[in-house]
Amino acid sequence: MIIIEKPYVSEFLIDTIVQNDWPVLDNQAVEDAEIEEGAFSIISSDAAVKYYSTQEFPMIYANSENAITWVLKNLPDSNLASYIKLFKDKILFREMLKELYPNFYFISANLDELKKLQPAEIKFPVVVKPAVGFLSFGVHTVKDAKEWKDVIGKIEKEMRQAAMMYPQHVVSASKFIIEELIEGEEYAVDAYFDRDGEPVILNIFQHPFFNSQDVKDRIYLMSAGIMIKYMAKFGQLLREIGQMKNVRNFPLHIEMRVKEDGTIVPIEVNPMRFAGWCTTDVAKYAWGINPYEYFYRQQMPDWNNILTNAGKEVFYFSMAEVPFGLDRKKIQGFEYERFLSNYSNVLEVRRINPDENPLFAIIFGSTTNKEEVVKILSLKTEDYVIG
Repeated sequence: MIIIEKPYVSEFLIDTIVQNDWPVLDNQAVEDAEIEEGAFSIISSDAAVKYYSTQEFPMIYANSENAITWVLKNLPDSNLASYIKLFKDKILFREMLKELYPNFYFISANLDELKKLQPAEIKFPVVVKPAVGFLSFGVHTVKDAKEWKDVIGKIEKEMRQAAMMYPQHVVSASKFIIEELIEGEEYAVDAYFDRDGEPVILNIFQHPFFNSQDVKDRIYLMSAGIMIKYMAKFGQLLREIGQMKNVRNFPLHIEMRVKEDGTIVPIEVNPMRFAGWCTTDVAKYAWGINPYEYFYRQQMPDWNNILTNAGKEVFYFSMAEVPFGLDRKKIQGFEYERFLSNYSNVLEVRRINPDENPLFAIIFGSTTNKEEVVKILSLKTEDYVIG
């Protein structure tokens, strides 16, 4: 079963659902998506609950974490709900990982406690973020005590904005985690645990940043070299995490950092989906695979063949974010063509309505030029806003 929810569903996912005749949960998001009537096999909420309860290995994928609300309400005692609660809450996730990382520093606090917390009580440098979050809302790196007060003010503003866009199960200001800054290169993985609990990797992305203060999701890179270097290592970490809670039949998007000494430390897990905003679709360009079908068919890509025949190109998805604090009422447009001129080989552009979303566009592309990646990271989207 597929649960379609806001903020975005891609044509690629819609076409995949139609071609495979997968059942889709009847909800408001399906009606709002203006999908051709009769294209989907729609099932009611009651039928969906019965499906999950009677199948030995129920298959549920959501394009958005907004679907968490339905799962927790209608399947509160299910394995799926328990996985979601564990992985979505960064504090619970860190508690679970103590077995693997006993010396990892983190503390939790609600917003009032966060504002009252004295810098002397914190082991800087740290990252502060909502225990339940999405994108980069409320996420800040704090190097020392001097930056603390200013960061708390920014977090309050960002969380008010996030509350207008996402439900509480996706982004919440009720709890925050302060954890040690993990130095190293950041990566993200699209994967699923099959019915036997074995992890199957479908995408590995490198997430570069412009500088140490940058937390934006501007660009995620994919290459054969990245896959070859990290697939076995990331797969083993996923296996260890899955075995802790006997995770089965579950798709996820996990972010992690690799330290200079090679230690891999998980950052967070986004449950029940692959890369957000259907950006996992970039795999069709990079590897010629459909991640949704591999999950539903419980199959693993033939990585030996795929990577042996892969070129030296670096594929990516890139996001053009709405600048924080910009008065959306004054936005008259966005200079898409001028912005896209910074990308040498654009494969697909998805224009996003900025009125109610944090993005102007999602770009899929490829490059062989490292300097182009640096240039994309340095772009200031406010320079392309018409208003």
